[in-house]
Amino acid sequence: MDINKTETLKRIISEGSSYQSLFFNHPDAIYVMDIHGNYIDANPSVERISGYTLDDLIRMNQSEICPPDSENSRKQYIKEVLAGRSVSNPITFYHKDGSLKQAEITYVPITEGKDVVGIYGIAKDVTDILEVHRELKEAQEKYQVLADHAQDLITTCATDGELLYVSPSVYTLLGYRPEEVIGKSFKDYCYSGDYPDPLDLSKIGNGCKMRVLHKKGHYIWMETLAKPVAGERGKSVQIVSISRDITQHKDAERRLRESRQRYRSLFEHNPAAVYSLNLEGKYSAVNSKLVQMLDIPRNKLIGQSFLSNLDKCEVQHGKHYFDMVKQGEPQYYETRVVNSSGRKIEVSVTNVPIIVDKEMVGVYGIVSDITERKEYTERIQELSKQHELILNTVTEGIFGLDADGITMFMNPAAASMFGYEAKEFIGKNSHPIIHHTRADGSHLPQEECPIHMTVLDGQIRSIKEDVFWRKDGSSFLVQYQVTPIIEQGQIQGAVVVFNDVTGEREIVRAKETAELAAQAKSEFLSMVSHEIRTPMNGIVGMTELLIGTDLSEEQREYAEIIRDSGDALLNILNDILDFSKLESGKMALAYEPFALRKMLEQVAELFKPLADEKHLEIRYRLNPSIPEFMVGDAMRIRQILVNLVGNALKFTDQGSIEVAVDIIKGRKPEDSVLDFAVQDTGIGIPADKLDQLFQSFSQLHPVINRKYGGTGLGLVISKRLVEIMGGSISVESTEGEGSTFRFAVPAASVEASAEQTASQFHHDRTRQSDKVAMRILVAEDHPVNRKILREYLEKLGYHADVCTNGVEAIDAISQNAYDIVLMDIHMPVMDGLKATDLLHRLIPQDRIPPIIAVTANAKREDKEACLEMGMRDFISKPVMLSELKRVLQQWGPRDEPQLAPN
Repeated sequence: MDINKTETLKRIISEGSSYQSLFFNHPDAIYVMDIHGNYIDANPSVERISGYTLDDLIRMNQSEICPPDSENSRKQYIKEVLAGRSVSNPITFYHKDGSLKQAEITYVPITEGKDVVGIYGIAKDVTDILEVHRELKEAQEKYQVLADHAQDLITTCATDGELLYVSPSVYTLLGYRPEEVIGKSFKDYCYSGDYPDPLDLSKIGNGCKMRVLHKKGHYIWMETLAKPVAGERGKSVQIVSISRDITQHKDAERRLRESRQRYRSLFEHNPAAVYSLNLEGKYSAVNSKLVQMLDIPRNKLIGQSFLSNLDKCEVQHGKHYFDMVKQGEPQYYETRVVNSSGRKIEVSVTNVPIIVDKEMVGVYGIVSDITERKEYTERIQELSKQHELILNTVTEGIFGLDADGITMFMNPAAASMFGYEAKEFIGKNSHPIIHHTRADGSHLPQEECPIHMTVLDGQIRSIKEDVFWRKDGSSFLVQYQVTPIIEQGQIQGAVVVFNDVTGEREIVRAKETAELAAQAKSEFLSMVSHEIRTPMNGIVGMTELLIGTDLSEEQREYAEIIRDSGDALLNILNDILDFSKLESGKMALAYEPFALRKMLEQVAELFKPLADEKHLEIRYRLNPSIPEFMVGDAMRIRQILVNLVGNALKFTDQGSIEVAVDIIKGRKPEDSVLDFAVQDTGIGIPADKLDQLFQSFSQLHPVINRKYGGTGLGLVISKRLVEIMGGSISVESTEGEGSTFRFAVPAASVEASAEQTASQFHHDRTRQSDKVAMRILVAEDHPVNRKILREYLEKLGYHADVCTNGVEAIDAISQNAYDIVLMDIHMPVMDGLKATDLLHRLIPQDRIPPIIAVTANAKREDKEACLEMGMRDFISKPVMLSELKRVLQQWGPRDEPQLAPN
C-alpha cells in the first residue's frame, strides 16, 4: 500500500509541469517527502540554503541533518500532516559546512482523493533575522541600564499626557514610586498653566520650565525636553521627555537638548506575494497577498504595469531586471514598492521566465516583505545614537569603567564637575585621580573603594555621601550609584552616576530646622488650647447659668456681654488652631456619609437667634436632584458654611441671607461635585479690595471691623479647607448691595435602602418625645466644670451622681445602672479613655451605658480616639447647653409605650 502511495506521489509531481518553473526557481527551499519522511524531490533552493543536494538528503540519516530535539519535533510534525493538517513551526538543522542554522518550516499534505500520499516541505532560512533580534535585545538592555540609573527623570507619555513609562529617579526627585504615577496624566502633577499642549513641540521640544508637584505637596521647578516618537505597533505617536530638577539652580539653568529618534513599526511576517506579468510588464494575475501588500483592488492591478508600484528612484532598476528575465535569466534583487496610501515597503523580488513549448510567454514574480529586517538594523543604529545622546545631555555625571577599572567613557557633565577634559580620563584608572582620599583627608585604598568593589563583585551600591576631587585640588560632596555591567554572566565593568550635593546638604539642614520650629509651634498651640478651654468652660458655662437666673436689667446686660465676649474669644481660639493646622499641613480629612439637608437645617438653626435679633431672614435652597445622603468631610463642609453664613450675618443689617446648593454629577457617583452659594444683602466689598479677601489677617473695613471684631482668618481658613478637599472658592460683590460667596467641593452620592441609611446615620438620630427620667453619672475632676454640668442637668430637669476620676467612675458604673455617663478625658488617677477601655473589658456589653466624652481637645484625632475606645459621642469644652441637650435626647433611654391592662 505504501509503495502505491509513493508511485502516486511521483506521478503527482511529474504531472505538475505548469508550476515546475515556479518550483525550481522559488527562493524558499521546497522539497517532497513520502509518508515516512524520506526525501523524493527538492528544488535548487534546498542546496542553496542547506548545502545538501537531493542525493545527499536521500542518502543521509536524518540525525545527521537535525539535532535530536529538532528531529523529534520533525517526526511529530509529520504525524500531524499525515492526519491531514498543515503545520508551520521553527526547526534547527546542520548546514553542510557544519554550522547550526534556524529555519521556519511549513509541512503541507499531498493528497490523492482522501489519502495522504506525501508531504510538501517549504523552508525559509531565518538565521539572520534571529541574529538581528539578539543584537537588538543587547542594544535595548544597554539603553535600559542608562535609563533606569540616570538621575534625571525620563518619561514616556501618550499625546493626552498619560504616563506610560517613568524612570526610577522619580522617587529621588519627586517622592513617588514609578508604579504610583504610571497610568496617570502628567498634567495632574503640573502647576496650572505651566504645562503646554504636548503637540506644541516648539515649546517643550526646545526646553520647557514647569512646576511639578512633589508627593509632600510642594512644587519642584523642572526643565523638560521632549520629542515625539512612534509608539509600539498599532499605537499612536508618544512623547519621550527628560526632566531635571532646577529648583536650586534656576539662576544657572542649563537647557537639556534631547533628540529621540522615531521608532519604526515592525511588520509581521507575510507569506510571499505572487504575480504574473505579460511580456509588456503588466499584471496578468495576482494573489490576495499582493493585493493586501499594495492595498489596491485586484481588478485595478490587472493590466497595470508593475513599474507603477515601484518607488520612483527604483524604476530604472526595475526595468533593467525585467529586461534580463525576458532574456531567460532568473533575477533576484531587492527594491522598494509604494502602496496606495504612499507607504514604502522594502521587498526582495524573484523574477523567473514562464516558458511554454520552449517559448517565453511571461514572467512570474515572487515578492517577500523584508521591511522588518531592515528596520531592525536601523533601530539598532538609532538606539546607539540615543545612548550617546543621553550621556551628552543629562546633568548627572556619568562615567564607565572596564573590568580592570580603566575608564571607558565619561560624559561632559562629569568632566565639567571634575574640571578635566574627558580625554584626560579615557584609558586611565580613575581612582588615583578623583577618589584617592576620604572626607577627612586620609588615603582611601583602592580595595576599600565602593566603585572598585562593584567592579569585583558585581553588587549595585548607592552611596549617599562621599568626596570626589577636582583637577584644581578642591573637593566636593557627591551622591552616587555604581551599577555593574554584566554580559553573559560575566562582570565587564561598572557605570557610575553621580551628582554634586554640596549645596543640598545645607538646604536639608535648614529644612530640618524649620520643621522642628513648626512642630514646636503646633505642640504649643495644642497645649494652650487645652489649658484655655478649661477656664473658658467655667466662664461660658457659669455665664449661661447666670443669665438663666432672676437678674436686673443691668445685670442681665452685663452677663450677656460676658457671654458674647466668651463666644468671640472661643471663635478666635478655634480660628487660630485651625489656621495653625492648615499652615503645618496637619489638617486631616475624614470622608463619611452625611445628610446634606439636615446640615443646612442645623446651620440655619444655629444662626436663627442672631438673625431674628437683626430682623433678617435666613433661607436655604437644595436642588431636588441632590441625593438625600452624600459622602464627604461633613465636619469641614459645615465649618465652611458656618464661616460664610456667620460672615454674611455679621455684615448684613437688613434684607436676607440665602444658602443655595446645586450638584454637578459626574459619570460615576464618586465624581459628583457640590456647588454652594451664600448670598447676602449686606454692605458689600469694594472692587479694589477683592484680591485681599482671602489673605491671612486681612480686614478690608478697618473701621467696621472695630465694630464687628474678628481675626480676619475665617475666609482664609475656608479657602484652605476647600482647597485641601480638592475644590475652589470665589466671591462676587457690589459695594452697598451685597456679596455672593461660592465654593465647590467633590462629594460622592450614596445609594442605600431605608434600613441601611438608618444604620449608617445613627449619629443623626434625634428624639422628639417627652423627657423621660434617667440616671446620669458625671465624671469630672475640675470643680467648676463639675458644677456647671450639674447645674445644666438640673436646669434640664435631671439629677446626676458625680465622681472625680476614672477609678471612681468604674466603681460607680459597676454598682449602679446608669442611663448615660458624661466622662471627662483628662482626670487624675485614671483618665477617661483608660476608664472606658477597662469598662469594656470588665463589664458585659449590655450593662455598659452610653459614655459621652467631655473634652477640651478640639482636634479631630482626639475625638476619633474617643469613638475608637468605645465612647458613643463627644462634647467639646466649653460645654454648651444645646449640645448637652442633644446628647441626652440622642443617647438617653426612649419613652416606651405602656401596655393596657387585661
